[in-house]
Amino acid sequence: MIKLKRVYEENGNFFAVSDESPFYPDGKGGQLGDRGKIGPANVLKVHQIDKDQILHVLDRSIEPGEYDYSIDESRRFDIATQHTAQHILSASFLKTSQAKTVSFHMGEEFSTIDLDMPQLTMEALNEAESVANRIIKSCTEVQILEVERNEAEKLNLRKALSEKIGQTVRVVKIGDFDASACAGFHVKNTGEIGIVKVISWEKIKGSLTRVYFVAGERALSDYSERVFVLRELSKLLTSSVNEMVDRVENLIDKIRNQASLINRLAEELSKTIVDRLPEKQIGNYKITMYEGFDEVASFLPKYFNSDLLICKTAGGYQFTSKNLDCSRLINYLKEKLSGSGGGGAKHGSLKTAAGWQDLLSSIEKALGVM
Repeated sequence: MIKLKRVYEENGNFFAVSDESPFYPDGKGGQLGDRGKIGPANVLKVHQIDKDQILHVLDRSIEPGEYDYSIDESRRFDIATQHTAQHILSASFLKTSQAKTVSFHMGEEFSTIDLDMPQLTMEALNEAESVANRIIKSCTEVQILEVERNEAEKLNLRKALSEKIGQTVRVVKIGDFDASACAGFHVKNTGEIGIVKVISWEKIKGSLTRVYFVAGERALSDYSERVFVLRELSKLLTSSVNEMVDRVENLIDKIRNQASLINRLAEELSKTIVDRLPEKQIGNYKITMYEGFDEVASFLPKYFNSDLLICKTAGGYQFTSKNLDCSRLINYLKEKLSGSGGGGAKHGSLKTAAGWQDLLSSIEKALGVM
């Protein structure tokens, strides 16, 4: 049973507060929290308010009191799998590259560790990953020890104990491979993890590398998805997986060459048509108008000779002027035509549903007050 001492609603969300809870809080120890049910309500999130109060986010309102509860055990096992895999992976990087883990975050789809190494090579990654999976396949027992602080410090902990940790320390010991203080969920045997796989990495904060990984069923799901994507790409590219990189590189080169050719043709066309574009005289200003290919519109500002060039493109109206303040003009038009946009004195853009006739009519009014 769980006893809820207070239940309240805030901004359409329902919250239940208890002094104690069998639900593990989100974020504690870097891991995800439990999900399940309290009475008829689903538990969406769990937060530890302070040492003596737990906050449960529910999907409906229920009365304060005592309730039966159930915890999603499959989710808890997944959490344990990812967390133990993290201990093993962190220890592997430390043993193979002397790279310490400075932080850990568990997500719903993947988890990350931040390593104090500025660059991760494929060689270093493969070595650490290989060591980690050997430990997993060895089916080493995972022990949870509750020991005094002085005893914990004799266990060759991977990370020194924080001053915040009290005299009794919970240590997760993976055979002789790793020992670390931790309050989270863990499997009983490394074989339960199945596999750990690094799926990506990136440099962060100057000298750190963030490593993204999945383990257990997550790794299997990730692998299945990647196999499906590769199979579909193989069909589209009419190539084997081994040939795919070369095929894609060739396609990218071809696209770049074609894009370069299109730009050259667009510039030649813009020079050819610029003097034949429709124009409108509004007061003392001559306005040139173009509606057509975006690529051509991008070169016309280099060659037009009127006071104002307006190009209608997929992104809206593009303004270029040598004699008018585009910024002031567009600010006026935005208000009159219910549009959005902006720019500087010489160039600007306006996004509006208005057509040419309404636009030119509004420009005429704008020039009368500018």
